[in-house]
Amino acid sequence: MENEACERRRAAKWPLSAALALLLLLPAAHLHAQATKIFVASTGNDANDGSRGSPKRNFQPAHDAVAAGGQIVVLDTAGYGALSITKSLAVTVPPGVNGFVTVSGSANGITVAAGANDIVTLRGLIVEGGSSNLGGFGIYVTSIGALTIEDCTVRNFALGIDLFSSTQVRVAIYNTAVRGCTYGLYASTNVSPYDRANAYTLAKGCRLEGCGRGAYLHGGGLVLDGCTVHGNSTGIQEDSGTVGVSNCTITDNTTGVFNNSDSNTGAVGGLGNNTLEQNTNGNSFAVAFSLE
Repeated sequence: MENEACERRRAAKWPLSAALALLLLLPAAHLHAQATKIFVASTGNDANDGSRGSPKRNFQPAHDAVAAGGQIVVLDTAGYGALSITKSLAVTVPPGVNGFVTVSGSANGITVAAGANDIVTLRGLIVEGGSSNLGGFGIYVTSIGALTIEDCTVRNFALGIDLFSSTQVRVAIYNTAVRGCTYGLYASTNVSPYDRANAYTLAKGCRLEGCGRGAYLHGGGLVLDGCTVHGNSTGIQEDSGTVGVSNCTITDNTTGVFNNSDSNTGAVGGLGNNTLEQNTNGNSFAVAFSLE
């Protein structure tokens, strides 16, 4: 009887022991889960976990540590290195803080090569290259579902913002300045047909200044709303596709607007609310702009 009672006690304890063993295993699995928010700071270290109290130092390690759909938050003013984005992600620089991405030579500042359903947001960044003559892209997009660029500055690249996606893409650019680039905003697509159903870009409240071409469209659709296009060799040019211009100031360019004579597949069209004057050439729109 005593042996039988001992066996029953041992049998009763086994499930509890097994449960405890499983509970001990669970935290180990959670240690590998990626955080939904990673912080970076000038005093950070890339070996840190990326929490607010233990921030990382650079953007790329923060990107690699954050979960898809997560956020990188900049805590203080500093340079945080080039960034290659391959998943849904938001990079946020709060007001009063400057988050720099500074590269030299022909290096790219930010490259976005994510999935067709991914969403990326870039807010408050200053992206700067060495010179427009050295090549390189400020923000280079090869594939994405939707991209928002807000309150950013891009300067001194061959191509400031280059949108050439292999996926259907929607891009919105708000209150962003592009300066000193060979091409300021280059919007294109390699998704056939090359129309705005496959590639559509809205630039609202932006400044395109001191570039070879301020805004250039090669396939897809581009709308400039409330933008300043100033001091460029060519302010706005289309090579194919449709550019719509509303409430913009286009002044002091060598050519204000230009429709490529080699292409009859699109035009730069304007609503009647633009200021298009004091350019050496190109002081009129080819067609009236329609939202249809």
